[in-house]
Amino acid sequence: MDALKLIIVFKDKSQMTRNLVLILACVCVTLVGCQSVEHLYSQEKGWKNLFDGKTLNGWEASENKDTFSVRDGMIVVDGPRSHLYYVGTVGNADFKNFEFKADIMTKPGSNSGMYFHTEYQETGWPDKGYEVQVNNTHKDAKKTGGLYSVMDVLNDSPVKDNEWFTQHIIVQDKRIIIKVNGKTTVDYFEPKSFSHTRFSGRKISSGTFALQGHDPKSVLYYKNIMVKPLPSKPKEPIKAVVVTGGHGFEHDPFFEVFAGYGDIEYVEALQKDHSEIFEDISDWDYDVIVLYNMTQKISPQRRKNFINLLNQGVGLVALHHTMGAFQTWPEYYKIIGGKYYLKGSQQDNAQQPPSTYKHGMDMNIHAVDSEHPITRCMSDFQIHDEVYKYCGHKEDNHLLLTTDHPDNDEPIAWVSRYGKAKVCTIQLGHDHYAYENPNYRRIVTRAIRWTAGGLD
Repeated sequence: MDALKLIIVFKDKSQMTRNLVLILACVCVTLVGCQSVEHLYSQEKGWKNLFDGKTLNGWEASENKDTFSVRDGMIVVDGPRSHLYYVGTVGNADFKNFEFKADIMTKPGSNSGMYFHTEYQETGWPDKGYEVQVNNTHKDAKKTGGLYSVMDVLNDSPVKDNEWFTQHIIVQDKRIIIKVNGKTTVDYFEPKSFSHTRFSGRKISSGTFALQGHDPKSVLYYKNIMVKPLPSKPKEPIKAVVVTGGHGFEHDPFFEVFAGYGDIEYVEALQKDHSEIFEDISDWDYDVIVLYNMTQKISPQRRKNFINLLNQGVGLVALHHTMGAFQTWPEYYKIIGGKYYLKGSQQDNAQQPPSTYKHGMDMNIHAVDSEHPITRCMSDFQIHDEVYKYCGHKEDNHLLLTTDHPDNDEPIAWVSRYGKAKVCTIQLGHDHYAYENPNYRRIVTRAIRWTAGGLD
């Protein structure tokens, strides 16, 4: 920038002070005008630009290389299938944990994608890495903001053609978060044993980024392409104790729900004396209690110890038939926020009839809060499970899932607080039909993470 030459005549000191403030403000505006806001932001927040706005230096296109060009500070995508890989010096083009974002504008009918943990290949769709979808109106039902063929956003795009939007990817260890214009569309944890049926290289590892040119009719634009490398954050796994007893269940299929997640360790505590796990908590070593029991006896000392754990912040997840546990302990209803009544009783100054159940029902489940960390980005789904009717539910429960099945009460899953503990109760989970449902597995494992303080 050329130097600014200023000649100023002041009548007095007060005028001099006022004028100096105005001059400095003008200089600041001039300086900002010479640099993009994104560039200033990247300097302040640790973001690094991957695209200089003028050339494709640091990028290499595969097969149909003319599909990508630069115009007016944008990467223009217009032509046959090709992929533009980052091969520059930032991070040696090898990223594991990071934040990556770009501003995008699509033209009607266009399709594209943003790959990460990938590597250069001369032809074809990238074999390695995940793809984050960019598609607002193309015929493909998988839309912008989805983790392609893993956790898709289906049918309705969160943004429109001919308008700039920002897509933001965050990868931290085994967790992938995708945001579109600041709203989370995907929050996904990759299981240990994950293997994609179509793309064997689609798994968390490390690698570079790539932008996709999908077909000759797909025209779109990218700008402000930036990355922020993140350090690895090794954490101790969440320790969960799964309390069983008092009700039969399909043992091995049930425990498959908890298996294969690197951030969750679990042990089973089969109760032979109804509640002996709470007899002595002096050496307690669990972050979360998962109740899947229907045992009844719990002594005054065990009740006190149970509540002490919750007051210390130990998380609690209550599943299915545990709503029928500890029928003669009124505080238990307050703790988990619900109750299956084995017989009629008086509750909240009203006569409560016995609860009812039916096996093997097809239920439509509605996600009434898709912003909560447990149900974030969840859509409505179906499940084959046992239904409960005429249960008790606390009025101040925060509902996550509901159903409209005529033989079931409306609430299906809810959260609350007791003492310092986060509590999540999920009515679902009778047998293998429920256990094998990916939505059931997702909500249970995310409930464990949330109650342990591992989800925001």
